[in-house]
Amino acid sequence: MMAMARAGFCFLAMTKTGSTAVERAFQRHAELVVRRPPRMKHATARTFDRVFVPVLEFYGHPRESYELVCVVREPVDWAHSWWRYRARPGSEGSPQHTGGVSFDEFAERIVAGEVDLGSSSNFVRVRAGRPPVERVYRYEHLDVAAAWMAGRLGVDVPAMGQVNTSPPAADPVAASTRRLLEEHYARDVVLHESAL
Repeated sequence: MMAMARAGFCFLAMTKTGSTAVERAFQRHAELVVRRPPRMKHATARTFDRVFVPVLEFYGHPRESYELVCVVREPVDWAHSWWRYRARPGSEGSPQHTGGVSFDEFAERIVAGEVDLGSSSNFVRVRAGRPPVERVYRYEHLDVAAAWMAGRLGVDVPAMGQVNTSPPAADPVAASTRRLLEEHYARDVVLHESAL
């Protein structure tokens, strides 16, 4: 999470959406950057509202003075990225390690509730009567999000490097697995399709 309230926005860092690259590109312009722990770095809109809005208000930035911005990823691609990330070399021994687990099996565990990755629709959900996440960009439009942020800051658009990426995919996702996850993440599919 990064607060650039003077420039009129705060960036919420959804997992596996290039948020670390965004952080590296823009952190020097932020009034507040949260890197650790991961649950705080990846604070949801509700958590941001409860924890960080009062802090920013205390320092002269009422909630109506800035927009919330985030990036979301197509949910099957997002889950597939998590599966690849958890299988990376060096993660052996972790209870979340997916080495030796097929993506089909990983998807079935997600749907069964054995693996909880969260969801983008829950990430952007706010309490009733509270301001929404005003700008939601697609992961594949990260360059557009970066250009918008740079414009607000009045700086050149930075190069967005590859940071904290998952290993490349070897095989495409099976159609049946894609359908299973799209049904499970139906609200996330709608959110992604409606994003900028």
